Amino acid sequence: MKIAISGMVASGKSTLTKKLHTEYFKNSFMLKEYEEDDEVFEKLLKW
Repeated sequence: MKIAISGMVASGKSTLTKKLHTEYFKNSFMLKEYEEDDEVFEKLLKW
């Protein structure tokens, strides 16, 4: 399962993501921010 969280700047996306990752989906993988040479993020975009 893939979950994408988007929204306005300073709307709590990072806080929500951290809580989901640490409290509900402990075995999940979290991409914190996009980097141009990020292989994982580029692969997700291709899927």
